[in-house]
Amino acid sequence: MKRMSVAVLAVTLLTGVAVAQELIINGDFEQGLEVGWTEEVRPLAGTWLFERSDTCGQPQPGFIARVRKDLGTSAALVQTVVVPSVNLTFSYTGRFRIGGGSSTCWPAAALILRYLDSANVELGNSKCVLHNEYCSWANSDTAHIIEIELPEVWAGHNLDIAREITDNLPGVNASQVTKIRVELFAYDNGT
Repeated sequence: MKRMSVAVLAVTLLTGVAVAQELIINGDFEQGLEVGWTEEVRPLAGTWLFERSDTCGQPQPGFIARVRKDLGTSAALVQTVVVPSVNLTFSYTGRFRIGGGSSTCWPAAALILRYLDSANVELGNSKCVLHNEYCSWANSDTAHIIEIELPEVWAGHNLDIAREITDNLPGVNASQVTKIRVELFAYDNGT
């Protein structure tokens, strides 16, 4: 059985103004997952799990959200946030895990930021991802893969959204980004 999951302790999207404003609802998961987050499943086979629990061994107190998908296709915990501009800092603490896989059935655990325009059309994305050697996702002018280097280890990450778009997504017009869709994403491309 192929198993993949992504666990995230806390996610924040802060504005770049002098007084920071938190844009993500329930990014610390102190409330139930139904507050601010939506569960999305694209099942081909296997099971999935959305879970809010204590920190699963992470040294900071509080709660985490965990998404797991076994076998075909994906499960994601998502939230779309209206943003004033791309002058934002996205931060999260997470632990990524995948298991199994082959050239015809490869898993990935990811935290995906999808940059949307006012009509909810995706302009591009950044994927913080743990995957095996068979993953077919690749960088392009509208997609940037950020490799997770420490699987199964809790680690903090920060992303300057304006710099990410300027440096890694030349096909994305930053002035058209009005929303960011945050996805805690578990995936398997086969059965």
